[in-house]
Amino acid sequence: MIRVRLASDADGPALLDLFGRTPLEAGTSFVLDRSPDFGALPRLRGEHRTFLALDEAGVVGTASALWHDVEDAGRTVRVGEIADLRVDRRIRGGRAAAYLLAAVGNIFAERSVDWVTCLIGDHNRAARTLTEGKAGLPPLARLTRYASVHFVAWGIPAVSRRRGLEIRAAGPEDGVVLSSLIEAAAARRRFVPRPLLAWPDPLGSHRAWIAFVHGVPVGALLAWDPDSVRRIRVVSYRPADLPLRTAVAVASALGLAAPLPVPGGVLRLLATRWLAAPGQPDVAAELVRASMRAAAKDGMNVVQVNLDESDPALRALPASPRSTYWSTLYGRPLRDTDACPPGVFPKPSVFHTDVALV
Repeated sequence: MIRVRLASDADGPALLDLFGRTPLEAGTSFVLDRSPDFGALPRLRGEHRTFLALDEAGVVGTASALWHDVEDAGRTVRVGEIADLRVDRRIRGGRAAAYLLAAVGNIFAERSVDWVTCLIGDHNRAARTLTEGKAGLPPLARLTRYASVHFVAWGIPAVSRRRGLEIRAAGPEDGVVLSSLIEAAAARRRFVPRPLLAWPDPLGSHRAWIAFVHGVPVGALLAWDPDSVRRIRVVSYRPADLPLRTAVAVASALGLAAPLPVPGGVLRLLATRWLAAPGQPDVAAELVRASMRAAAKDGMNVVQVNLDESDPALRALPASPRSTYWSTLYGRPLRDTDACPPGVFPKPSVFHTDVALV
């Protein structure tokens, strides 16, 4: 018999064990290692509650409800997200997922959540049942699709392709410039969290680069090293990545890149949270090259560039070894009407979610 209860701090080891035995599929099979503190990652995104499904053997499933207040056409809207859904392989197809989703739905109602959302990797077909309207949650519609482009981190020469273009690492004094550039990119999106940016990062896990043309700031890239709260532990690679893995092996033999981890190892990753160069996709590409050089110097494997499918920068990214993984944000309002007045945003709207923090 399955029962569901709220998780406590004492359940951390059981949650970490469940994550370790329920890999995700994005072509490459991997698990998310969130030791030693399972709750550290969701705390970065707002408030959350994690629920456990248990049977006679112990913890067999989990799901988290996350929520935070965002800006939407000048209004404050509370957005909830279904996250961390895992069910042990031996009981999939049973009622555990439905019970967990019912618990998530109840907490959303209790906390007056306006929208419910869920980000699902396109390879994760089993998770799409979340969108079908189960356990009291409504059916979810497709909102926005995201590309996570994984570039091999290596020392690409710093040769400017645009006259007058200079890129440098952001320092503590660059908070105002960095914030203004990211605000310009955020203006076209719905569900942007506030405050938008804390710079310099008090935890030291973020890095940023600013692009100047003839001394005028025109673009910025903000990236995050998640190693302190979440690590990607590879289970197996997809066959389509063999050419990329071969290229990395050659580059690492020449001292140009860090070798990719063997199955069971951790993929060191620098993930973009904002790539902001409005109307200048060539500048966005140069910012990515700068981050690749820095990541390679720090012994990282990959720079993950996260962009929504409508971003012009997606088509201007560097012609460099990469793998691309797609995910889709699903959602719908829980109230009778959308909190955003009609006509305020162009349709289709671009909904923001922080893919780097998933």
